[in-house]
This record gives sequence, C-alpha cells and structure tokens, in this order.
Amino acid sequence: MRINLRRALIFISSLVIFLYLLVFVLDIVYPEYLGVHNLSTLLSFRYGNGIAPHSPSLSSGWELYLGTTYDSIMLLPALLGSLKFDFTVMLASLLISSAAGIAIGFTAAKIGRGYRKAIIYITKIFSSAPYILVMLLVLYVARPMEIGIIIAISTGWSPFYILRSIKFFDDNTGNRQQYSYKKILAGFAPYFITDLGAITGVVTIITYFGFYFHNPFIVDIGNIMYLNGNISTFIQSGVWWVIIFPLAFITVFIGFAALLSYELNGGTDDATI
Repeated sequence: MRINLRRALIFISSLVIFLYLLVFVLDIVYPEYLGVHNLSTLLSFRYGNGIAPHSPSLSSGWELYLGTTYDSIMLLPALLGSLKFDFTVMLASLLISSAAGIAIGFTAAKIGRGYRKAIIYITKIFSSAPYILVMLLVLYVARPMEIGIIIAISTGWSPFYILRSIKFFDDNTGNRQQYSYKKILAGFAPYFITDLGAITGVVTIITYFGFYFHNPFIVDIGNIMYLNGNISTFIQSGVWWVIIFPLAFITVFIGFAALLSYELNGGTDDATI
C-alpha cells in the first residue's frame, strides 16, 4: 500500500511540476497562447479600461476565471505569464549556486586538510546569518534588476550546496565511482527538486515586498501581488482573490516540488539538510 501511494505521489508531483515547466517554456516560445505577442508588460493582460478589480467569473472566458487585479489586469493569464520571469531567475540561480557549491565542495574534499577546514568555517559564517538577509544585502549592492536577483540568490544559496557537497564527497571517499557524473547527479537530484520550489519562493518574497522595483513592464508573481501597497485595502474591501490566487498558484508548485523530493529520497528528510 505504501509503495503504491508513494508511486502515486511521485506521479502527481512530477505531473504538476511538468505542467508548470511546460507553461514556462510556452511563455518563452509561444506567448500567443495567452493572447499576446510578448510578455513585456502586465498591461498586455488588461481587461478594458477600468481600475477596480472584477470578481472571478466562469462565464466570461477563461482569462477571467480568477478575476482581475488592479487596473483590471486579468489574473489567470498574468500568473501564467509570470513564470517566464520567476522561473528564469529560479533556474539561473539554481544552476549557478549548485555548480559553484559542488565545485567548491569537491575541491575541499579532494585537497582536504587546512583548505577543507577553511572552506567549512567560511561557509558556516555565511550560513549562520539568515540566507534571505544575505541575499538582500547582495541585492542592495547588485541593484534590483533581474541579474541582481540572480546574483543575490546564488550567493545566498551556495553555502547549502558547499556543505552538502563536502558531506557527499566525504561519504563517497574510497568508492571508485565517487566522482562519476551519474552518481553526483543521483546524489543531488533530491536537492535540485527541493530547491526548484524553495528558490521560486525566495524570488516571490523578494519581488512581493518590493525589493524589486514595482515595474509594469516585468510580469512576475511578486509584481502582481505587490499592488502598489494596496494589499490591505483589497483585503478590507473583500477582494480576496487578488491575494489568495497568486499565493495558491506559487504554493502549489513549491509544495509539490518538496513532496516529490521527499518521496524520491525514500520518505526521509535528508533532502532538506
């Protein structure tokens, strides 16, 4: 029973992640599926010329299934289009932080001695502070641009991969296949999947709180939810969908990424170490 349930959870989680990634690819190669020729601006998804949000409707076309947000921007196509920015930043940050972390951890395990200790001490110092704080400090210097967010997240996330890789290479010392690409890929796969969701959440947090300038020419979830400081006003006025749907949209991806990692790791929490 447990095996069947595990297979079902892996299948469902993989399907959800695949669908999100499929939308991301479509955003890049065929944005016309959203009814626009490019995703350069939120205003591409505007419904009429009104300002007040429209409630969700199932009878006015799929674009209005989730209603509209400020300036009558249709929420569903805007959320789907936001994956182009959010996933681009997430995948770039994951690639840079994991590659740098694994390379540094490999050299630390290979050279050993004082170099290994120095790497661990430095990494511990960086990881002792909340990683979101490290990211925000780097972001302040790198400026709130797309490349700045990637640099900030990569810097804050690298210590996780350094410590993981040192442990991985230490555990595989003496194994003739210790440095094979397949073994490294298999060993880090649960981390990669977990971080797909975790880094996406960080991107959302950074943009949500306005650390990335609120820019109508960039479509991202945080940009959609920032709403020029009108969140409390919308909640008080009963416009719940403006807050709930974007949160649910990103939480589903983060949750299923964590679940898939957990199940692929045999139902243990090792992937979160």
